[in-house]
Amino acid sequence: MNRFLVHLSAWLWVCLAPSVWAQSTAVATAPPAPVVSALIGELEIDRIIEVQVDHLADWNLAIGGPASTRAGPASVHPAWQLVPYLDGRALSGVTPLAVDLGQSRLQFHLRITQQNRDTWTHLLSPLTFQRAVRFSVGLEQVDPFATDLTLTSRRALLTVINWRWLLAAVLIVAVFSMAFCALAMHTTLLMERCKLLDETLSHRFSLAKVQLALWFFVIFGAFLVIWLATGNFDTLNSSILSTLSISAGTALGDTFVKAAGPSTATSAPQATQTDIFLAPRWTARRFMRELVSDDEGCSIARFQMLAWTVALVIVFLADVFDDLQMPVFGPELLYLLGLSTGTYVAHRLPEMQRDRQRSGAAATALSKPVSSTRTPP
Repeated sequence: MNRFLVHLSAWLWVCLAPSVWAQSTAVATAPPAPVVSALIGELEIDRIIEVQVDHLADWNLAIGGPASTRAGPASVHPAWQLVPYLDGRALSGVTPLAVDLGQSRLQFHLRITQQNRDTWTHLLSPLTFQRAVRFSVGLEQVDPFATDLTLTSRRALLTVINWRWLLAAVLIVAVFSMAFCALAMHTTLLMERCKLLDETLSHRFSLAKVQLALWFFVIFGAFLVIWLATGNFDTLNSSILSTLSISAGTALGDTFVKAAGPSTATSAPQATQTDIFLAPRWTARRFMRELVSDDEGCSIARFQMLAWTVALVIVFLADVFDDLQMPVFGPELLYLLGLSTGTYVAHRLPEMQRDRQRSGAAATALSKPVSSTRTPP
């Protein structure tokens, strides 16, 4: 029995010795793991960077096989299939422009593609100038290489908005804003003609014009910010166009209503009337009072339209800041905005009718002949 066990042990050793020796040899000859050790260039959209990966040639030989068996970069050459990783997210479609195995360097062009657009949106938002990220490279759907560029040691800074381009955009918006404010303060750009109780023609702030101007500057500024951060200029959607169309339609409908009214909108003022525009004295109290008031006092229709406009503008700016894309308003919100503006235009009709009645009464009073009294002889 002992002799049988001895022979069995010897036979098992002969059978298992080659596999054990092969495994130990493989462990002993396994190439060192690649490590991302340096980054040359700036992490910014549409920039070209170079990445230093230690032991890249050994890894490429172990994964792709001998150089004589490689059919080309697109087939079995693994180094040409590496992509950058930012905070553990792979930039799909951003394969190397150049591979230098001798110096263990890779070259990438950081661009936005259809495959990685959502990844870039996540990395760039919320809006800031620069953000520290963990940078590495690796094959897609595989763990990236170990990296020295982490959040705690050597930081890799991702540029969200280039301050030079931002300064240029701020100057453009500032020039337009200053020109607009100057026109609004010294002309009737944001005003409409109205008639006072003493039949004197005057001007007051128009809610429809203010709403149209507000949406224009909000959408214009958001368009520039998104373009600066992502390089994407095709950001307008049907929801934003509908919102701007509702505002423009409100201003146009208000103009038509006034055109059907009395002489405050169409006919020339009479000789006894004055229509001299004087630059208003800008105060917040007067501005808000004229926006929410008509000829009978404060109007719930005007207040509702102003409140919903301000609320949607706040939601719009918050979404642009967090997601770096134009928000999509649902049909219910667009219906609500259209309902509030439609109510405002509908309330303008009685206002114009009352103005017409006052004008007719004043004209009748002026046309009556003056009765004369005769002294008896």
